[in-house]
Amino acid sequence: MPKSLYNRARFWSAVALVTGVFAAPLASADTIKICTDPDNLPFSKSEGAEKGLYVELADMVVQRLGASAEYVWWLTYNQRRAVRNTMDMCDAYFALPANADYKMRGLDKTRAFLDVGYAVVAPSSFKFSGLEDLKGKRIGVLHGSTPHIVLSNETGYDCRNFREQDAVLAALDKGEIDVAVLWGPSAGYANLKQYAERWKVTPVAGQGLNGQVAVAVSKKNPELKAKIDQALTELQPEIKKLQEKYAFPQTAPVMLDAKGSWNAITDQVAGGSTLARATQAAHKDAAGMMAAGGAKADWRANMIKVNEVNLEDVKAMFNSRCSHCHGQNGASPQQERDLRKLSKRYEDKWREVAVTTITNGRTDLGMPNWGGTLSDGDIQNIVKFLETIQRK
Repeated sequence: MPKSLYNRARFWSAVALVTGVFAAPLASADTIKICTDPDNLPFSKSEGAEKGLYVELADMVVQRLGASAEYVWWLTYNQRRAVRNTMDMCDAYFALPANADYKMRGLDKTRAFLDVGYAVVAPSSFKFSGLEDLKGKRIGVLHGSTPHIVLSNETGYDCRNFREQDAVLAALDKGEIDVAVLWGPSAGYANLKQYAERWKVTPVAGQGLNGQVAVAVSKKNPELKAKIDQALTELQPEIKKLQEKYAFPQTAPVMLDAKGSWNAITDQVAGGSTLARATQAAHKDAAGMMAAGGAKADWRANMIKVNEVNLEDVKAMFNSRCSHCHGQNGASPQQERDLRKLSKRYEDKWREVAVTTITNGRTDLGMPNWGGTLSDGDIQNIVKFLETIQRK
């Protein structure tokens, strides 16, 4: 995962085309406009000696097509938004998840040209062959990342949560954790550039943990898609060299068997750093649970009555555990993560949805399962706090 899920919050003050070509026309026959991120090594970079794998590959592809590349730079903290805002200005987007479940209206995708995924980062002496080898270890993960969710749905795993990749690797360097599970390409690149390849970076596979990357092209330009497809096929040896240059993990991935329920990997598989866009699925889950009449059909059944609640203490607990994703006091700049709007979004059922989501998690959307960490009373208190911040 490039950098981390959190260390580019500056995106919210910079959602604009970096190059100022907002109304630029499409490329001429001799120029192919490429959309990509200006600050996302090892994938792409607008300035500096190292351009990143995507940019170097795009240059090679365009050269094979007898044209020149012109770049439209756009931060991909929210990848889908970036694509929507730039594809009318671009001929090709480097790059998007190749998975068929990841769809963008009006776009088609080339063949997959790159395998990417998470990786275990550990000292070279650490023998890693599967999930069981992580038991008893202090494991560094980024909060809300797929590995965090995988491990939180298992028992016997000691996760230490961090906001940024640099903090995880620093903790590993100091011996504060034993291993880390991070986005493979960025961990491999940091291991090369910052730690002189001190760590062994072992790629892992499993639902949500790995995937493939393709180039997105407008459905209105099938001829360009066919030409890029051909170029990618011919450039496989060069792609291999680029992976080596930018220290992408290339050994055979180790399969992690997890019990969690996962959607296909989405934004981060292609180098973007956003979590999947939230939906009202939690509401549907809660409604389905109640309709089924199961043991948890009534969300109140598992609640512990608390006569007096110190809301300041609850607020402090919320901010220590939940503000990473939902913002201080639940006020997130991302609409789908802004907890002040729960009552608008789910109306009179919002408390039920909140309890269900906190307790069971929404693993497909990056929400960990807190039911095994927080008591029923804690969850009830958090909902009481959320009542105080709802906006009409």
